[in-house]
Amino acid sequence: MTVRNLEFLFHPASVAVVAEPDEPSRYAEVVLANLEAGSFSGPVMSVSARKRSLFYLGDDVRLGELAVVPDLAIICASLDNVPSIIGQLGARGTRAVIVGPWMWHRMNRKQIAAARTAILEAAQPYLIRVLGPGSGGLVVPARGLDASAAPVPIKPGKIALVAQSTAITAAVLDRAHSKGIGFSTVLHLGACLDVDLADVLDWLAADPDTRSILVQFEEVSAGRKFMSAARAAARNKPVITLRGRPVTGSNPIGAPFTAGQVYEAALRRAGWVSIATLGDLFEAVEAMARVRPLGGERLTILANGHGLGRIAGETLLRSGGTLGHLSEATVKRLDGLLQTRSTLSNPLALPADITPAHWGEALATVLADNETESVLTVCSPSPFAPSAEVAAAICEVSRQTERNIFTCWVGGAAMLEAQRIAAAHGVLSHESPERAIAVFQGVVNYRRNRSLLMQMPPSLTEGFSPDVEAARSAVGEAIAAGAAKLSTRQARRLLQAYGFAVGEYAVAGSIDAAIRTAGEIGYPVDLILVFSEGVSLALVAAGLRSPAEIRLAARGLRNRARRQRPGSRASGYRLRPSAARSGAPALRFGVASDPVFGPVIFLAPASASGHRDGRPVVALPPLNLMLAGDLVARSGFADSLAEGERPALQAAASNALVRLSQLLTDIDELSGVELDPLHVEASGVVVLGARIDLVPGAGKPGLRGFAICPYPKELEQTVDWQGGRLLIRPIRPEDENTLGELLNSLAPEDSRMRFFESVRNLPRARLARFSQIDYDREMALVAIERGSDGVERSLGEVRAVVDPGSALADFAIVVASPIKGQGLGRLLLQSLIAYCRGRGIVELRGETLDGNLRMQRLARHFGFTLSTGADRGILDLRLTLRAPDEP
Repeated sequence: MTVRNLEFLFHPASVAVVAEPDEPSRYAEVVLANLEAGSFSGPVMSVSARKRSLFYLGDDVRLGELAVVPDLAIICASLDNVPSIIGQLGARGTRAVIVGPWMWHRMNRKQIAAARTAILEAAQPYLIRVLGPGSGGLVVPARGLDASAAPVPIKPGKIALVAQSTAITAAVLDRAHSKGIGFSTVLHLGACLDVDLADVLDWLAADPDTRSILVQFEEVSAGRKFMSAARAAARNKPVITLRGRPVTGSNPIGAPFTAGQVYEAALRRAGWVSIATLGDLFEAVEAMARVRPLGGERLTILANGHGLGRIAGETLLRSGGTLGHLSEATVKRLDGLLQTRSTLSNPLALPADITPAHWGEALATVLADNETESVLTVCSPSPFAPSAEVAAAICEVSRQTERNIFTCWVGGAAMLEAQRIAAAHGVLSHESPERAIAVFQGVVNYRRNRSLLMQMPPSLTEGFSPDVEAARSAVGEAIAAGAAKLSTRQARRLLQAYGFAVGEYAVAGSIDAAIRTAGEIGYPVDLILVFSEGVSLALVAAGLRSPAEIRLAARGLRNRARRQRPGSRASGYRLRPSAARSGAPALRFGVASDPVFGPVIFLAPASASGHRDGRPVVALPPLNLMLAGDLVARSGFADSLAEGERPALQAAASNALVRLSQLLTDIDELSGVELDPLHVEASGVVVLGARIDLVPGAGKPGLRGFAICPYPKELEQTVDWQGGRLLIRPIRPEDENTLGELLNSLAPEDSRMRFFESVRNLPRARLARFSQIDYDREMALVAIERGSDGVERSLGEVRAVVDPGSALADFAIVVASPIKGQGLGRLLLQSLIAYCRGRGIVELRGETLDGNLRMQRLARHFGFTLSTGADRGILDLRLTLRAPDEP
């Protein structure tokens, strides 16, 4: 839906607990006790919800008296009585409710569905936000609000916890309480009837008290809404998730991947870090509270012994990590300090008799090396260095550095005090090297996933020019004939229009002719039994290496055909190469539709090939070269090839994936694509088999069901301005610096006119929020001037933010101070209005100070109506773009 009225949920001024007198779960009792035990400053009321007499013709449930109208109500009642309670609360002015646990076993499915519908219908007239049903509540510690059944008191902190499991929530809170870790928000989602995970993420993304977000969830229902909110949240705040997967993951029909893999791809693209176990979740909570910004991806290991250091180093390398390098100067200083005969390298094995003081000095020496990025210390019990004293020395060094120090205390009771000291000083503390490295790699993965999040593939092609008209002609021809898929000829035309080479091999009418063709192609070959027109039966024998194998396979294929399709008649054999000339294994590229996230691009080993190098991997479109390269690298298809051959083959596969992504963007009628097998050569890919399914009447071309909106390249336009040329285009993440220069250079009065206060040096987080946008939710157009030195400058910017769930948009505009009054603002606002009209926006709204005469004249020029705003000194600007019911 939207964040509308969520302030009454997260920041209420008054709270009521509404419960039926015979409510059996004692949930209301626990919530009320937590509310009264906290430091909430507003009124807290307990209200009864009693059933009416059988002879009363009105609401089924009657609420008791309310001293004041509660902003937030926690409802503890039978699900069938909740709609009546919500209606009465809404009529009195309540705008948010939490529906707690309910006795679901007392109702059948039909009754539950009817009650859920009735809840939404009761809430809608009053725009009441509903958390639940089945929610364990909400805690906002900094405001003293504990409207939950949390088992322990929760101290304020900077981590937000959002969960679907009450048991996991309780476990995390108890563990955090024992570690002294606090939270900005704790929220249990429940059934997500109204307020869902995406709504909560939108709120937390803008919450100044939240620095990082921890999410435990199982599934979402609206992929595009979730991805939009997930990406927005991750742009400025680390998001870590533990997702409960079904015991058996289902595959989209015919696809070589599971629904779980699609979720993993979506979370990766959103910039989130996924963790696998509850133990990892506990570690993640501590890491989120204590980890510092990562300076790089290399780790330097210090251990009091060769064995521990070797284990830690091997664990890091197995997990895909990278060991740091000690400079010659650092090695020389360490040699003088440690006086050891051992070779000093990474991992650094400290002498067995090292003292706590030398532990600290060795760590400080390593941290002083400019090549050191993060450090892991691994300590086991030693008679020469009590672990508590070592911990104190490490903590003292940690106070003097901005780099991350991950500490590991291997042992039992002797190491508990060291762990306590490290935790008390805010130093990351772990019980094993494996745990410590898992957390470090999680931080590294967050850094890598953020680079994927920053990618904005364009809606129009860059670097190649497909023949879109030829492609649409092939698709249109098939749809006009009523076909559910493209014919071989039509598929070839479509693929060639997007630069795919398609292998063409004639049909051999006999086994002898097939053997001659195999000799011409070169062994090994795949033998395909070809049937008369109209028979859809794919029978293939792969990897044949001799005429004898061809004869044997041909007989086998004919026998299978007689069993599977009696009466069908084979018309011959088609042969194709089993392997690419490059030696790369045959692949399977394709597109399948996921019920939540829409089109999914996959890469897997060829289905008929005996070559099993690589693994199935998936990604959400659209793709650019970086995203496609990440997919190819994760597939591992080139791992068995010579190192010098890999880059060209990986580049060819990546280019082909980008073309496939563009095909999906341009042609909306494709419901499934299967390019199998596909050979990868250094010069490009060759498609040897293709199946392309259609969905007629898909609507306007392109972007059917994409979970991620691509960069709208079609909105780019070059305009004449003041004797020169400007590029007006949608903003991109890389515009952060030029946008910052524009906003930070504004004259104080112009800054006040834009932000309603004089703002200097906007924080990087705010600039990132302005430049890294979701084009499905908002649009920002920038005017770019390229100087004679080739450097781009932003001269102005205009943006519109669409209110989710409505056809209204709010706009703002700014132009560089030295060029005000020269017509740039008019060009920008004209472009934005045209975009909003094309988007179907009903009304464009804005605000301006009553002293901003330039803005008022510009607004009147475009037909805005001006009226006095709700706040003093503010004018409201409104422009109707179309009638609400206009198609």
